[in-house]
Amino acid sequence: MPAKRTTGWIAIYTSACLCCVSPIIRPSLLCGQGPADGRPGLHANLSAETGWHGDSRFETLTFQLTNDSDRVLNSATDSWVLVIDDKQWPDPGGQLWMGGKPAGGYDTVSPGQTYQFGKALPLQQYFPDPRDYRVYWKAAGFRSNVVVVKGKATQ
Repeated sequence: MPAKRTTGWIAIYTSACLCCVSPIIRPSLLCGQGPADGRPGLHANLSAETGWHGDSRFETLTFQLTNDSDRVLNSATDSWVLVIDDKQWPDPGGQLWMGGKPAGGYDTVSPGQTYQFGKALPLQQYFPDPRDYRVYWKAAGFRSNVVVVKGKATQ
């Protein structure tokens, strides 16, 4: 009898885990903007959270890029831009996009593949004034949703 209970719990546990890690079926509905008419392609999502591992001097931005088409797409990493209050943030040398990357980088995104990475931005440098900033991420083939980041003195 205990063997049946164990099997039952394993089945429940497995089902719960599958629900938590299920892939995004329709990224165009859940993510930011991709192709303007909702066609399959690259779709970007941006989220913001105050702090970086408890350090409130930073804002953590999480970038997510999903390919929901049936072909490999180029993400045009050379054209990636962070936009703050409708102005392209200056990024000499591409410093913002440096850091750990998957093998082969972020250049090509296979069908059904999603890349996600985070960056901690110093509030003093990126969001110094006590106000709300509108932020999004864009490139040649996609544009994310807009997030609002509260400036340094508003926290």
